[in-house]
Amino acid sequence: MDRHITTFPVPLTGKISLVVAPRAVVGSLMTMLATLALRGQVTVIDGGNCFDAYTLARTLRAHTHQIEAALKRVWLSRAFTCYQVLAMLAELPVDGTPVIVLDLLSTFLDESVNLNKRLRLLDSSLNLLRRISQGAPVAIWARTRTSTITSEDQRLLLPLLEIAHDIWELQTPETPTHQLPLF
Repeated sequence: MDRHITTFPVPLTGKISLVVAPRAVVGSLMTMLATLALRGQVTVIDGGNCFDAYTLARTLRAHTHQIEAALKRVWLSRAFTCYQVLAMLAELPVDGTPVIVLDLLSTFLDESVNLNKRLRLLDSSLNLLRRISQGAPVAIWARTRTSTITSEDQRLLLPLLEIAHDIWELQTPETPTHQLPLF
């Protein structure tokens, strides 16, 4: 695994690309999103309220003077529950429009919903993403929250790893526990 990857390739039709990384990767995801928006319509489902319009606009500005037109090609939906994620995915047309799902597992970590129910909803959501990927590029970001992965995190992440064709797993660089000398 290369911890220094800062950009991700644009996902391809017929494949599901998965990024497993901490929140610091949002800028790189906005770069991928900008590339797709320059080409045409893109659907974004934001499960963790992490869409960064400022970074997206700045990236677009570096490639085009028609920023507003490119931004209008990004269709953003925010999901706050695992039920909403499933409903949003079920409503997406299979028309070749690329789909980016940001922080997918965030909504599935809701402890007020029984774990078995969350796993069933996740499975249904992944089946819809698999169907969508047959006619459009699909990229998913699963945010890592801590350096220690809980068994529940692992149970939710495993199905994502199983359906993904391309996987980038990035970790936060470890910080030293003591002050490094200056000289």
